[in-house]
Amino acid sequence: MGVAGTGTLVAWLSGLAFEASITAEIQLTGDVLLYGESVSFSIEGRACGFGVRGIVTLVSEGWIGYTAAGNTSDGEPIEIRGLLYVKRQSLVPLQANDIFVGVQHAVLLFRGKMHSFCGEFSGTVEGALEPSEMPGTIQLGGSATIQMEGDLSGFPATIPLDHPALPPEFLRYVVDLDVRT
Repeated sequence: MGVAGTGTLVAWLSGLAFEASITAEIQLTGDVLLYGESVSFSIEGRACGFGVRGIVTLVSEGWIGYTAAGNTSDGEPIEIRGLLYVKRQSLVPLQANDIFVGVQHAVLLFRGKMHSFCGEFSGTVEGALEPSEMPGTIQLGGSATIQMEGDLSGFPATIPLDHPALPPEFLRYVVDLDVRT
């Protein structure tokens, strides 16, 4: 499954870390094997995320939740909700067109049934500084392209939701996504 999105990242200094919020409009396209048949779709939605980069630890972590809905190529309704997580340690922060890799979990609603998928994703981002709308922040606008692969399975233990920097609003958003069911 492929994801293309355009959005905004707003970053600020918080103690010994940079924190960031991410909002984006996304389009998911791809095929999934359900009921022994390939189901093709191209649907649109929104993504919200949070990231943190430790100044001392040089560890960057990011969580992106998303929801998209529409119809399959056969006209049947389909909805996909998911959570992406990436962690990397590097002296240099993520640069434009660098490849990043992480884990993902998605719930697909189709024909009245819920299907849970887990796997990996990889992608690239590009963008540029924009005038910041909030004082004391840095704002970037850009786009991302992500490829996701997964299998039917349970929620991966490798998506930590107990990080102390995760804001309560983002954790409520993840709960509302209902990707653990």
